[in-house]
Amino acid sequence: MPKGPHVLIIDPGIKNPELESFNLLARISKLPVTYHLPAIYGFNSLESARDSVKGIIILGSLSSVNEMLPWQIRLGEFLKPLIESKTPTLGLCFGHQFIAHLFGGTVSYVTPEKKKFLGFREVQLKSNPLWGNDCTGPLYVSHNEQVVTVPSGFEVSASSKDIVIDGLSHTALPIWTFQPHPEAGPKFLELREKRLASDPSQFNFGHGLLEKFLALCAQHRP
Repeated sequence: MPKGPHVLIIDPGIKNPELESFNLLARISKLPVTYHLPAIYGFNSLESARDSVKGIIILGSLSSVNEMLPWQIRLGEFLKPLIESKTPTLGLCFGHQFIAHLFGGTVSYVTPEKKKFLGFREVQLKSNPLWGNDCTGPLYVSHNEQVVTVPSGFEVSASSKDIVIDGLSHTALPIWTFQPHPEAGPKFLELREKRLASDPSQFNFGHGLLEKFLALCAQHRP
């Protein structure tokens, strides 16, 4: 485990590790990254990586934040002090919902029949210090829940025709979240969705957002 500055990659998976997502992040990060799978392997690796954290990324999961499982509660207790100490934090899909829930927001199914949204959708991003001016681009989605109330201290930073709260940012802390999967790539679709990407260039918009976040982490002074 690195003893120096690093970015925590937290995989909340309960079945299959998101290794392709981790590999992508590792390739584009200028800092060392550490991988943690608390729901399956516990918290020892996170506890040993607590020092010199320069960024946090929380990935997706088949779990729901509304389950309030013991590992979710402990993860919140571990992360909240780090997040509130101004550690740059990025929540993706489950991570988006988890951070909203952790700070007092609510999460529920998008439709009563629990319809799953799957594929690319155009997402509108409002101007923000992380990515700059207003912009729009395709982001891959795979979810049937959504954030329905904005937690105190946050504002909606991304939206789409399907999901009003497609992304959040904090007004004072370096926290950003997305309901979509900007970390998705062709291998993500092959392994997770069992299908091929028709146009790999569609992933570029999301990867650019990750690059901006990881560049910010490299500049952060714990």
